[in-house]
Amino acid sequence: MRKRAFLIGILFAAAIGMLDPYLMLKGLSGRFCWEYWAPAAIFGLFAILLLSSLHRIFELRTPELLLIFIMASTASVLPSMGFMASFIPVVSGLKYFATSANQWQEYIIDRAFPLLMVQDEKAVEYFYEGLPPGASVPYEAWLAPMGFVLLFVLVFAFLSICVMVLFRKQWIEKEKLIYPLTILPLEMVKKKNGSRVPALFKNKLFWLAFSLAFLYYLANWISSASTGTVMIRLTGRIVLMRKAVTMSLRPHLPIIGFAYLIPRSVSLSLWLFYVLFSLQTGIFSSSGFMLPGSNEHFCGRSAATTFEGGGAMLVLAVVLVWRARKHLRDCFLKAFTGASAIDDSGEMLSYRTAVIGAAVSFAGMVCFLRAFGMPWISSFLFIFFVMIVFLGLTRIVCQVGLPAAQAQCTPPAYAAHLLPPGLVTPGGYVAMGLQYSWAGDIRTSIMATTGHSLRIQEEARIPRRILFAGILSAIVISYVAAAWVYISTAYGMGALNISTSGGGGAGPWFFGGSMARVISNFIIPKITNPMTREIIVSRYVFTGIGAVVMSVLIFLHSRFLWWPIHFIGFPIAESQPLQYWWFAIFLAWLIKGVILKFGGHNVYNKSVPFFLGLILGDISWMVMENVLNFLFDKAVYVGG
Repeated sequence: MRKRAFLIGILFAAAIGMLDPYLMLKGLSGRFCWEYWAPAAIFGLFAILLLSSLHRIFELRTPELLLIFIMASTASVLPSMGFMASFIPVVSGLKYFATSANQWQEYIIDRAFPLLMVQDEKAVEYFYEGLPPGASVPYEAWLAPMGFVLLFVLVFAFLSICVMVLFRKQWIEKEKLIYPLTILPLEMVKKKNGSRVPALFKNKLFWLAFSLAFLYYLANWISSASTGTVMIRLTGRIVLMRKAVTMSLRPHLPIIGFAYLIPRSVSLSLWLFYVLFSLQTGIFSSSGFMLPGSNEHFCGRSAATTFEGGGAMLVLAVVLVWRARKHLRDCFLKAFTGASAIDDSGEMLSYRTAVIGAAVSFAGMVCFLRAFGMPWISSFLFIFFVMIVFLGLTRIVCQVGLPAAQAQCTPPAYAAHLLPPGLVTPGGYVAMGLQYSWAGDIRTSIMATTGHSLRIQEEARIPRRILFAGILSAIVISYVAAAWVYISTAYGMGALNISTSGGGGAGPWFFGGSMARVISNFIIPKITNPMTREIIVSRYVFTGIGAVVMSVLIFLHSRFLWWPIHFIGFPIAESQPLQYWWFAIFLAWLIKGVILKFGGHNVYNKSVPFFLGLILGDISWMVMENVLNFLFDKAVYVGG
């Protein structure tokens, strides 16, 4: 493995760490680091391959290309929706937006662990309003919270990596998951007969779909930029039960591309359970039925569906561990007895390192939460719920291949509503609420990215020490780069001055105080109005319903070959991504069914490049959209 690949990966990690924060603060659309599919990494690989097709000087070997891709995709996790876009507004925004009326100072700030807040009030003020003339950026005010939280991030990242090492063999070699998100990058690096041009780039169907997607967006951008309306509007909606249910009808092109690659039983599971959950929500809304207490942010559309999904995710995690029990037993035997018959030479970490590392880092996370103000038992249970959600989501993403998948029930929702009120102190609720930065709006994660990286490793055969060093380096470099851009750019312009138009609307949402309000709305009601028995019991009932339904679905899928519906879509069926993407998944399911019925698997295999072209065309448009908006001083967002 040449050193240049590692160095290029580091450069990519730094660039990606700066990319989305800069675009967000400038009011541009970004979206390169929002989700699991890591568009920035895919486009970077695409650019390298185009250059190598033009001249041999840019050519890299397949393991080098894939190491760069792994480092770039890992670097895509933290800069925006994976952590920083939530953490930076919280670490500063709670102080800035605190007033005597909202009582944030009394209920949250005074109870919060000091290193989770920027303490210098002037530094906070200038962050949102901009520096006065002649003043310099007060980086020193941010060193303590950003440095401390980097340690927190690294501990959880190491825990995530260890867990994926322990499950790698079970998922890849025994269950043979297809990891749909890895298909495009792996196909892009395949070359034949010594050609510098990848075989995929010679496929006419690939370029046809690429062109159709790109030109569709370009036409709409030109029309929207010049007239204010898009030329081709492929959207609609279904309204049922006297407007109690509204379902979006939008054929997101990259989602069609990804959903076409997965088994039809899986895609059927995704869109069908979304429809069923929507009907349930409509019936409950029309009849006036609702659970006592409030529903939490970033969860299902009602408390009932939130905890039905929560029960399903609990069962999924238990089943994943149960199915891997023999392999996990081997991992523990190798770790503590050194059994020579168990081979871990091909793993990124030895089983001893993975087992002990997982236990120590889990304990480290519990200690962090205890230091933040959460009692020991609730700290342990919170991290337990975190592992349930992250392991379940990682499995769903690795099997389903959606660019984004969110849990219907987040770890804060589990812990706040399923634990007895006396088990969580007021300080504990504050500590729990502040974990929304990474455990609330979960749209990407180190665990899922590592899972995909280990699948790519099967093809790349990268030396395991280099792979581990590349992943850790990408995490640290992207974290530092993103923090620097957020802090320096915000002080230069004032975070309150971010444009609200176009795809940059996420910036004002976070930096306008909305994220801080989400956290305060989680914390303060639980302190002022403690959980009642009625609230907790009702959540347990619907958690049980979700668990029973999930168990039945898993039983039917495992025992009967004729059963057509996979269980994997049930825990996320009413999550936000499915609300937007269900129709595209339905279209992919329908198209694939028609092609398999009338053309067979041969025609299906030949059609795959077309759908990969839809994905890469969408990603390439993301780049062009930002370039056009920058060149023409626009904020027009027409992407998928």
